[in-house]
Amino acid sequence: MSYTKAGNHLQYFAPLMVIAGNSTKPLCAINIAAANATHGEFICVVPCIVRTIKATVVLLTVSTSTVPVITLKKYTAPLAGGSATTVGTISIPDATAVGKVVYKDNLSVAFNIGDVMQIAWTLGTGGSVAGEAVVDWYCESNPEVAANNTDMIASA
Repeated sequence: MSYTKAGNHLQYFAPLMVIAGNSTKPLCAINIAAANATHGEFICVVPCIVRTIKATVVLLTVSTSTVPVITLKKYTAPLAGGSATTVGTISIPDATAVGKVVYKDNLSVAFNIGDVMQIAWTLGTGGSVAGEAVVDWYCESNPEVAANNTDMIASA
């Protein structure tokens, strides 16, 4: 009997930390009260299928009108910009307590080595907006051979 290998995103992705970069810190909590922005990117290093996305609240959320939304997007290359596939969105409800996890599951988005997961958020509007969250996602292995991945180049 075989079992599907699965786990936290850090088993399948490596954070993109640009040289001398300080504007995006993908391993840090997201300040979902700051202006709309991109939080950072993670590069897929092991082929996988993303099944669940999660945001753990680490500072009480407050939004009196439109709630903050965290969006995870798939790109085919690091720092690529342009068109993306939305993996999923998480809306953080007003007054979500510290330690609560807001999630979306039953996803099935495949990532190959070299693909990128980008984390972005849209600020909630109205009233006094506050809140921080740590983003995570759950993956299952998607076995693949290097020869089938156009991003894989054998070294001489």
